[in-house]
Amino acid sequence: MGFIKQSLMFCFLLVLFSYLKSLLEPKLPLVFGGYYHPAFKNVADKFKENLKNGKERGGTFAVYHKGRLVVDIWGGYADEEAQIPWQRDTMSIGFSNTKGIAALMVAQMADKGVIDYKALVSDYWPEFAESDKGNITVEMLISHQAGLAALDDPINILDINGDPEKVEKSLCSQRPLWPAGSAHGYHTLTYGLYIDTLMKKADPKGRTADIIFMEDISSLFDVEMYMAVPRQEFYRVARVYEDPVWKFLYKCLSSPRYIPLFFRYILNSNSLVARAGKAVKEFSLGSNIHNNPYYREMPLSCCYGTGTARGFSKLYGIMSNGGINGTKRFLSEEAINKLTTPIVSGLDETIGIQVTYGPGTLMKANPRGDPMFGHTGHGGQVAMADMKNNLGIAYLTNFISLHGLGDDPRYVDLENELYKSLDKYVAQQE
Repeated sequence: MGFIKQSLMFCFLLVLFSYLKSLLEPKLPLVFGGYYHPAFKNVADKFKENLKNGKERGGTFAVYHKGRLVVDIWGGYADEEAQIPWQRDTMSIGFSNTKGIAALMVAQMADKGVIDYKALVSDYWPEFAESDKGNITVEMLISHQAGLAALDDPINILDINGDPEKVEKSLCSQRPLWPAGSAHGYHTLTYGLYIDTLMKKADPKGRTADIIFMEDISSLFDVEMYMAVPRQEFYRVARVYEDPVWKFLYKCLSSPRYIPLFFRYILNSNSLVARAGKAVKEFSLGSNIHNNPYYREMPLSCCYGTGTARGFSKLYGIMSNGGINGTKRFLSEEAINKLTTPIVSGLDETIGIQVTYGPGTLMKANPRGDPMFGHTGHGGQVAMADMKNNLGIAYLTNFISLHGLGDDPRYVDLENELYKSLDKYVAQQE
């Protein structure tokens, strides 16, 4: 009991110190910009309110409805130290939002007959069958059922482009941590390593994931996003800010949903969730490493998709518009139905939280209880499609929070106002 009291007092003093320190810091001028249809004024007002009260320090929110951009707002700072405000062309890291984009890429390849979800991964990548992986299908791999959530031989990030054969050797030598298909556990980083390699092996031209995305998606549909940020574009990228460890721990213990994750990750360095986050060696050093432009040049579809909220929401807006953008078709209705169909649901073996996965997609409900698909990301990121209401929604922030399942209070505020205003907007269009 004495230890608990001392720990609580320590946390209290740290919070008090942080609060007093914040009072002494100079306040930067409020920054807000963008466009919104008048029907969604309450969304913009809530965003401004969060900027004024400090709840939001830097971020962007965008919404497409039936193929039309109806909200595109941003505010705060892309870089507080340099006092660079968030602007229309500011891009931000999507973290695991990127997994959903990779799922769209695989779905497009399946539409073209290049990949079959029911086929064995080794049909496209024979060496993958090593170490008891010969029975793993594409569907198992992409829905976190393969048992490959961690690596015994973690990779160096620069080897993704610099020495891909070394990366593939590590991936192929890994044995499943559970019989494939018997459970599901979040493949935090290995999702990108395995799926990117699978796409390269299956692609008739042998292209890497970033090139496939650029040539088959972003350039064709005018999407402001990269799967690997070209160095000459890095000046547009918002700087990543992460809470200090003590603040993260305090928030974790005060958020019931994340307490299981706290005990798995913080109190057991050998837990699966801890090991899953170390599959790329550099990632164990914290989020600041994501400000390294040399690292961000690496295609890594578990987390390195970088763009505007406008770009992320446009892709999901196309999905919610039946897979069509203007006169161009991105995906067939059959492919979209596949993406919206859950494959596994229940307790995730890696993170210890109830989750539902489709073929690379994560499912959540909107405030009305309707299903949405896409993916959420570390620190509060969200990119989803609402098929019933014909919406593509995205929120990005460079100020990383504890939340990673679409439950960040900053996003929830905007989502709630969006759905409160939606009927008014629809009525005006009739």
